[in-house]
Amino acid sequence: MSAKLSKLEFDAGPEFEVTPRFRRGELEQRFAELKETLLCDLLENNQTLALEGRFELAANQAAGLAWTTEYPLLVFPVLFDEITRRERTREVRQRQIMALTEGLLEHAV
Repeated sequence: MSAKLSKLEFDAGPEFEVTPRFRRGELEQRFAELKETLLCDLLENNQTLALEGRFELAANQAAGLAWTTEYPLLVFPVLFDEITRRERTREVRQRQIMALTEGLLEHAV
C-alpha cells in the first residue's frame, strides 16, 4: 500500500539564522591544512614517482572545485580521492599501452 502526501503543514516556530561555523580566514587555514595533510599522506604511500606531480595537480584541481561549494572542507576529500583514483587508472593504462607498443617500436626500427 502506498500513500501520497498531498499537503504538509508546519507549526510556526521561532525564526533562526544559520551562520557559518568558521570565519573565512579560519576556514582557509583549515582547508590548507587538510589539503596538505591528505596530499602528504598520499605521497608518503605512493610508490610511483610519475604520479607525484599528477597528485599535486589533483589536489589543486579538487581544491578549486571544492571552493565552489558551500562546504569545501566536506567536499574536498571526496573530490581529491576521486581525482587521484582517476590518475592511478590513467597511469596503469599508460603502462599497459607502453608495454604493448614497446615490441612494435623494436620491429619498426
